Amino acid sequence: MANLVLLNNFLHDFSAAGWIFCTVILWQLFRKSISFDVPTADILRTIRQLMILSLIGIVVFGIIRALAYEKYEWNEAAGDAQVTLLIIKHIILTVVFVWGVYYYRKAGKFLQESTSE
Repeated sequence: MANLVLLNNFLHDFSAAGWIFCTVILWQLFRKSISFDVPTADILRTIRQLMILSLIGIVVFGIIRALAYEKYEWNEAAGDAQVTLLIIKHIILTVVFVWGVYYYRKAGKFLQESTSE
């Protein structure tokens, strides 16, 4: 069971990293004032699909992680400080998530406007 929890935690963290990386890539693309062409559209569609997969992974594996946390990850030596750190981590990642949603939507609007011309 411990190995399954470890695998789940890896997949949760990997999904979060995927969201972060896709967000940074979109941010950089829009920062450079991208123009519409077929390769750009394909890249944006792929990034948006990866973001959806990442979000699904974050939620599914996060729920499992939360349910297993006390039994498999709680560290008595860290005590309640680990709860504070988890809260801080999730606040930071929520900011990144909102930033990602903004760029996800911006990419969607860009694709929609570009294909309707």
